[in-house]
Amino acid sequence: MNNELETLELAKVYESQGYYKDALKIYSLLDANQTSNEIKDGLERMETKMKEQGNMFHPEENISRLFEKWLMLMVLKQRLDNFKKIKLRLS
Repeated sequence: MNNELETLELAKVYESQGYYKDALKIYSLLDANQTSNEIKDGLERMETKMKEQGNMFHPEENISRLFEKWLMLMVLKQRLDNFKKIKLRLS
């Protein structure tokens, strides 16, 4: 990544989107060049988030899991609707 693009604003964007590892990298680079409370706070938040997640997955993987669950729920809903139709015909 180009050092010119590694700004506090980009770190905040990454943080808001759940890319904690990328945000942490930028906060660390910024901390090496300049120190401010905002950068130090960002570093602490990212370290906490990384510990909470256990570095297990990236947001894309989380979205993939959510999509898989949503798809399964749609299939189950379709089956339930079919059973309801069958029940009405039998009544």
